Amino acid sequence: MEKGAVRSEVDKAREKICLLKPCIVFGVGGGVNIDIAKASAFLEGSGWITVPTIFATDAMTGINATFRGEERGVDGKAHVGDYDVAVGPPLACIVDTDIVKAAPWRFQAAGFADYIAKLCAIEDWNLAYLRGEDHIYSEYAITLARAQVEYLMRNASRIREKENAFNAFLKAMMNDGFLTQMAGTSRILFGSEHMVAEGLMEEHVLGKLRSLHGELVGLGTILMAYLQGQDWVVVKKALEEVGAPVTAERIGLSDGDLIRALTAARRINESWLRNRPDIYTILMERILTEESAKAMAKETGVIKS
Repeated sequence: MEKGAVRSEVDKAREKICLLKPCIVFGVGGGVNIDIAKASAFLEGSGWITVPTIFATDAMTGINATFRGEERGVDGKAHVGDYDVAVGPPLACIVDTDIVKAAPWRFQAAGFADYIAKLCAIEDWNLAYLRGEDHIYSEYAITLARAQVEYLMRNASRIREKENAFNAFLKAMMNDGFLTQMAGTSRILFGSEHMVAEGLMEEHVLGKLRSLHGELVGLGTILMAYLQGQDWVVVKKALEEVGAPVTAERIGLSDGDLIRALTAARRINESWLRNRPDIYTILMERILTEESAKAMAKETGVIKS
């Protein structure tokens, strides 16, 4: 897709669906292609099947499609930052494991990073529920998600080389749709770590650099695990073992870029709250100043100085 995950690309796909009138739309490729296929098929009343060729995100079975902010988004509303469109699950997800294995490992490492972000998302969901900001809660879905994340982190060094570990990784990635349906909400998929990732993407756009979504989320997960009082060292170790970036430098950003992203994270969280009042995270309670953001980034080793 030329412009990425934006309304104009969905509109082009919808025009083709209207012309061809298919019963089923296939979304083939990475997260952007799949999100566009899901949204366009949903809006035109068609079913859809996802066919991921890389596992750079956990979007292939998710019940939402994620898009970039626009004056008029896919849902017809104005959005400053990233936003979701609720579309429901696909009819099926078809995966050729040989194709996925043949793709550059960077994509799979980014998908791993996007998946283990659930550690922070769950803590943020717990906080939102405790504060009365979110009235939906599922201990069962959380238990399943934690078990899968812990397995993947324990086996991070084996996923690339060992068949059983790689297959477990693929199955976990495809379980996201099931988890969100069990939870009754997408809260289990993202939290403060995705707000940080969005801030990092803003810095990338300014500098005309490109990183994968999961790579940005991975850095956000290290930092927000620290802010939440979780074991960020274990998170960082797992990301290193799977081959995902763990420093701002590795994704082409300076220390200043990262600190600006951290201090912008609360603003981004507030923008999400306008459309999703349940997206309450630790960022709404722990304000990050330039000084505190720098101290946290240095302590975790995400920046050098």
